[in-house]
Amino acid sequence: MKIFERITKRYALQNYYLRRNFYWPDTLPEILDYWQQHNELPFLYGGDNWPYDAMCERQRRKGVYASQYLTPDRTARQMAALAVRYFDNDSRVVDACCGTGQLTRALILEGVHPSAILGFDTDAELVDLYARFYSEAAALRMQFREIDFRCENVIANPPFEIAECVSFLQWLSCTQHSGDRAVLLLPYGFIDKPCPKSVQETMRHFIVRHRTPMQEPFARTNCRAEIVVVERA
Repeated sequence: MKIFERITKRYALQNYYLRRNFYWPDTLPEILDYWQQHNELPFLYGGDNWPYDAMCERQRRKGVYASQYLTPDRTARQMAALAVRYFDNDSRVVDACCGTGQLTRALILEGVHPSAILGFDTDAELVDLYARFYSEAAALRMQFREIDFRCENVIANPPFEIAECVSFLQWLSCTQHSGDRAVLLLPYGFIDKPCPKSVQETMRHFIVRHRTPMQEPFARTNCRAEIVVVERA
């Protein structure tokens, strides 16, 4: 844990990264360290989901790394509700590419116990934050390609690049058995794309059970998305 001196004059979150001194908390785990040390955030904040809002503000100032477009709150709750509706409730839920834990947070709000959730991501800082926020859930720092165990229930906002999205679905088809399901946030119309051929070759492994357009924008991209529920054929 990093040690931070108390900031005597705190700025509103939208100005924090604009005016941040080098010795103030930068990453989300550092902000959490500060919070635990001083019982307050290093910026003024009146919301109820500072990891999401702080990450979006940090991205606004420093750019987006590795396609980390966080799932907005309303969309996360919509996906979690679909997960509760479609998933086998006796099996764990895998929050793939979990990031700050937006989908895990929504699942818990929908009544899923955190001990039934496993989250994984490649970003060490976000996995650290996830593990500290959701201590009863399991947390792994891994790429999806490294996960080789069965994932009966998957909820995810995977990378949006076409090649990466195809790779994710190919991984999903290998780690799920017939009847297993996933609630995914995918680029709008991706599952209908005739090219590259790998999209339709991969989609043949799945039955689409539900799809609906995303009703709110991402914070840092104009990319359109849709929520898709798929079942392993």
